[in-house]
Parts: sequence; structure tokens; C-alpha cells
Amino acid sequence: MWQEQLDYFWDGGRRLVIGGFDGAERAPPFAARPALTVVSAGDIDFETESTLADVIDAPRWRAGAVVFDIPAEHRFVRLTAADGAALTLSLGSERDQPPGADYRLLMTLLPEGNGPAEAVFRIISLPARGDVERLAREQTASAGARLVWAFGQRRAFEQGADGGLVLRLAPARRIFPAYQSRLLLEARPLEAEAAADTREAPFAVMQHWVAENGAPRVGLRLRIPDSLEESATLVGRACVAIALNQRRRLRGWMQEQKQGGEPIVDPLTFDDIRQATGEPAEHPDAVESRDAVVVLNLLNLLLDPASPEADGVAVRRAPEKNAAGLGETIEIDFYGASLGDEVGLVAPAARPGDLGVAPVDPGGPPFVRLFRVEADGLAPRRLGDDDLLLDELMRRAESAGARMSTGAAARAFAERAAGLKGRREKLVAGLNEALTRAGFPPRLSAAGLWDVFEPLQQASFAALAASAAAPAPLQAAGGYGAYRADPAVAAALGRGGPLSPQAQDGRIGAAARGALSLVARYAAACGAEGMVPPGLDAAAQLSMLGALLQEEDALSLQGARIGLAPDVATRQSAARAARMLLDISAVERALAHFERSRDPQSASALADYLAARRAGRWVAASSAPTLAALIARAGVEREEEQTRVVAGMTAAAAAPPPPAPPAAAEKPKGFFRRLFGG
Repeated sequence: MWQEQLDYFWDGGRRLVIGGFDGAERAPPFAARPALTVVSAGDIDFETESTLADVIDAPRWRAGAVVFDIPAEHRFVRLTAADGAALTLSLGSERDQPPGADYRLLMTLLPEGNGPAEAVFRIISLPARGDVERLAREQTASAGARLVWAFGQRRAFEQGADGGLVLRLAPARRIFPAYQSRLLLEARPLEAEAAADTREAPFAVMQHWVAENGAPRVGLRLRIPDSLEESATLVGRACVAIALNQRRRLRGWMQEQKQGGEPIVDPLTFDDIRQATGEPAEHPDAVESRDAVVVLNLLNLLLDPASPEADGVAVRRAPEKNAAGLGETIEIDFYGASLGDEVGLVAPAARPGDLGVAPVDPGGPPFVRLFRVEADGLAPRRLGDDDLLLDELMRRAESAGARMSTGAAARAFAERAAGLKGRREKLVAGLNEALTRAGFPPRLSAAGLWDVFEPLQQASFAALAASAAAPAPLQAAGGYGAYRADPAVAAALGRGGPLSPQAQDGRIGAAARGALSLVARYAAACGAEGMVPPGLDAAAQLSMLGALLQEEDALSLQGARIGLAPDVATRQSAARAARMLLDISAVERALAHFERSRDPQSASALADYLAARRAGRWVAASSAPTLAALIARAGVEREEEQTRVVAGMTAAAAAPPPPAPPAAAEKPKGFFRRLFGG
């Protein structure tokens, strides 16, 4: 059954991926994969806002992985084949998974030998029980230098209440590279014995300190979720910090003593101690700098532990090795800190959650985590946003971050870190070559933050571009940018359709993908936003999507601003009417006719249509035949009127001329006119 042969992944939000991948037990070939109708809803009975999410046919399967979105509030997805076989996906948290849920790991691998072949997506099934996180890390570690990306999720098949097959899915989580945005600090217990010093002190006061077995050494344990090379970016932006509160208070007390004319103390300096011991290389367990706040770049200290910058602190990678893929531990020894001082990490570029403290995080600004040295150990301290120490730490950390090491160790480390980045670049380069062969611009990028499905999306788009029946609309809509924003609409544009040549860049966006149905988003991408009426069920949406993709009459409907109808008969009737309404001058002549004929009802209907059309509004498909009938009637009436006029003119021309009126009798001339002549 195809339901159990395919793999399904969910990102925890709107996006899902369906595919059959290399390594799966029974992944069906492309030719054997069924055409599927994908519908999502807010309830398992699919009665709440049932929406068409995608239509998966043979061209979509040729893209390898099918990527699509659902409305953000929907948590149920039903896939139905032509023979009626169905599978319901129930999307929830890992807590909702039954104990027997298995774990699916999908790895993105470079081709063997870095050859020209396409990247490989390999699926691995892990046991339902046990530490699947550790097992997944072991799998990624064994993949070696070919591994580019990996994510996994839990899933469980079960029988629904109606007897149908249900698959419970938990959100997919990235496994490799591990999330690098979490540096976790943990206080080490004070170890006085480890700091014992058997040397003879040059001063009596120091001899008491030596006899007491020395001061306890203050240390932190920093845990990173992956290798140091993978975490180079974040570690390179972090700094270790020591706030020497004893020194600050001593200086404040000395200032008060000076102002009051009281005696002060003269603290020993490193030069004093070296002169007394006769050892120019003497380096006591203290901070040599005269500053009260010391901030040093963490990565520099790791790369060059003997650096002169290492003042009051020593950093090293822990000698013990964690299990494969479980990250590393860094030991930070603050040998220059004493009772009352504060130690920790500062990262000016950190975001909320990047720095943390175990077992309980004290909170505060996301850029800094400090511990105060107390008699019985280290205690986390929460800094306030208005704390003056925070401003000084941030200023010094930004300055320290700009002074990155450039030595041989730093260069070697950078090369190892670049190797991880290089894998991603090789993957993208191969996909860009495929896009170029398909006539698309090679715009895939390895830079920036990738979504959990990013490699799958890029590979799916490259395959879609190579097999698209209508590549021009897909390019015009924005190429991969459009596909990344709305994969189902971009794939529909690649199939073509009467409206697809009108697609333009910028019409497909992530903002509206959850608010409108798939058919409405496709119409909007083709410049026909609003053509699809709202409130349709999934069956009506499917019918209308088929009309937009296949029926040439869609162009006439769009030109006449006639909305789409789910009913075939209504849509065909509206299309015939739209062909008459396309000629806006004919509509205007009909309107003028009815106004002359003193037919206000017909004139008002046409006037309302013209106003809506000119304003960009859509008219219901059911109204189109009536409007077309008015235009036809106006034409008939005009012809009848013209016929009557012509008939009248012909009859008038054939009639005999009227007889001439009789001549008027001549009046007798008057006396004077007869007398004088005239």
C-alpha cells in the first residue's frame, strides 16, 4: 500500500513534504506512485474549513519530493487516491506520539566521489525505543564528509475511528548540523585540593595562603551541541568575562581614604612579585591587567591557549570525548577570580536563548550570563537591563571580538570549519548547474539560515524546473523565490494553463498563503485575484482549479471580470456570456439604448456591471447570462428600431407627390395704382 511506502514530514508549522527516498524499505518508483488529492482541515472529520492543499500528479512526483503548505491552524491532512484509498495525517507534538512510534531520519548526501550525479536523500528507520537522538547522531557521524544536512521525526500508524489509516506525525527537527544557537554554561564545584601549591612564598603573608592549600579555583563548563568547528561562528562571537569586584571595591575605598586624608594601601603588582622572586616569567594566579573588567575572545583562547591575551583565565577543550554527534565540552578556568568576583560569557550578537545556564537559567539580557564567586561555590546572577556592568561588558566584548587570531592554529581551524560550509556549497552548485541546463538562472544560495526542509526544497525545485511544461510562467513568478514562498502555486504555474502567461514576480507571497485556498492563490498569481469566490468546499476548489488550468474560457471570464463558478454548467454559461461582455463598447451601446428607451431597470443592471468592472471588482458567474441577454436584447431592439426607420423612409420615397395648391385669385388693383400705373 502506498500509504506505508511513502514518507511524510512536517515542519511543525504550515509546510509538509511527501516523497519516496533512497534507503526506504519499499519506496515505490515514480511510475507506481498514485495521483493524490490533498485536503486539510481543522478537525479529524474534515468539517471545519476543509481546504484543498495540493493536487499531486505525475509531474509533481517527478520532482522527487512534493512540498506544500496548509493553513496555520489546520492539524489534519487527508491524502486520497483515485481508487478511493486514503491516509489521514494527524499533526501534533512529540508528547502525542504513542510509545511505539518509530523514528525516521532523512540525510542529504553529496554524490560519491564528488561526481556530477545529483545529491542523494537517504531515509533511515530507527528503533521505536531507546535514545533515538543518540542513534541519529551516530548515523550522521558515520556518514562522513558526504553529509550535508539531516533531520528526523517520530511517526506512528494507527487505525482511525472510522476504520481508516491514520499517521501521527511529530514536527521534524534538524539533526545535522546541530542547532548552534545554544551555549550552555554549568558551574564546576570548587576544588581546593586541585589548586594546592607547594612552592615557598616570597612573602610571609603569601606563605599563610600557601599553607592553607591555596584558594579554590573557579571554573565553568561550557557545553556546545555540536563540534567546535561547526559552532565556530557563535563561539567566535562569544567572550569570557571577569568582573573583579574586589579590585573595584578596593579602588573605591582607596579613593574615599584619599579624600578623607586617611592612610591607604599599595597593592602588589606583578612587577613587584617578579622582582622579589627573581623570576621574570613568574605568573601568579591573578589578573595582570590593571582593569577591573577583563573580556577576552573565547575562540582566540581556544586556538592559542598561550596567547598573551590569556589574562586570568585558561580555556581548553575537555579531554573526554562525548558520544558521536553529541557536541563538545569546553573547560574555562578563571584562576584570576576571587571571592565576590563575577565570571561568565558575553556575546553581543546573541539572541534570546543563545546563552543559557544549567540547571536553572536566571534569565536577564540575552547577551550575557554571569556567576558570582561565593564561599560555597558559584551562584548565577541575573543582570538588569540598566546595570552599568552590562554596558561595560558589551563594549569590551565588541572590541575583543574584532581582534580575531590569525595564527597557524586559527587558519587550520578555519579550514576545518570551511569544510562543513563547503559541503553545502557543493550541493547548491550542483543544483544550480541543473537549473542552468533547464534554462533557469542559477539563483540557489548556500548562504543564510536554512529552513529544516531547505535542501529538499531546492532539489525539488531544480527537478520541477527541468520537467516543467511551462517554464516561462514559473520564471516570471520569481523562480525559486516563488517556490519557496508557495510551492503548490509555483508547481501549478509550471504546469501552464490559459492564465499562467500573466504571472509576474511579487504576486506569490508567504503572507497570504494560509488565508486563501490554493485555487484562489493560483488565480492571484495569474493577475486574477478575487476571481475565485470564498467559502467553497474542497470539492468545489478542486473543480475550479481544474478549470483554471485547462479551460481556455478562463481568459474570457477574466477579461470580462466574471467570477469563477464550481458548477460546470454555470461556468460554461458564464463563459459564453463573457465572450459577449468582453467588448466593453457593446456594453456601453446597450446602456445608452436602454437609457433612451426609458428602461431604467435594464440600464441600471448594465451601469452597475460597468462600474464594478472599471473598479476591478468581480461579478458573479450567475449574473453573466442576464447581462449578456440584455446586450443581445439591446441589439435586437436597435435593429428593430433601425428597421422601422428605414421602412418609413422607403414608404415616404415611394408615395406620389402631393398636388400643388390652387393659385390665389388676383386682387383688383386700386384706384391710385390704376391712375398712376404700377
